[in-house]
Amino acid sequence: MNMTNEQADYLLKLPKKIVKEDKLCTKLIIEQKFPFYERFELVSETDDEFSFLWKIQQSAKNTIRISLHFQEDDRKTGLLRIDFNGGHTNPEIINEYLPEKFRSYAGKVFSNTESHVHYHVQGYKSLAWAIPLTDDTFEIKAIDEKNLNSSFADIIKSFAKTINIETVITTHTLLNI
Repeated sequence: MNMTNEQADYLLKLPKKIVKEDKLCTKLIIEQKFPFYERFELVSETDDEFSFLWKIQQSAKNTIRISLHFQEDDRKTGLLRIDFNGGHTNPEIINEYLPEKFRSYAGKVFSNTESHVHYHVQGYKSLAWAIPLTDDTFEIKAIDEKNLNSSFADIIKSFAKTINIETVITTHTLLNI
């Protein structure tokens, strides 16, 4: 599917629920382990034609990457990804479909300490464009280094809210020792 920006926005806004063992979950408990890697299948009851993949990764270097992909047949298209403490370089060439909010970031190199958010942009490879989290509406702008467990749980909840997950999510975090 050659997805337009409008189609990507529609898919982000669709209400979604997590599917476990072929059942829609109204509640989910996430047990945080370290390093953390989890994948969840999501579907929309509103428009059940679509399915999604939600991935959450936290590495030993304390990077957190959380993403949503639209799944179609054996392909997936990235819709949204947030990288805390991970590097990236934006494309240098601007096409006619690039939203205004990205234009000043053409060719921008994000360092490993600059948190940023990727969006689907029509005419580019999956999640090629990012802007700094400080310039986005996502509530959490950086990882709280003094309280990593709380920060991890808050990031998951905020991302779930952003992509319109209706499943109630509780995160049991590791104890700070």
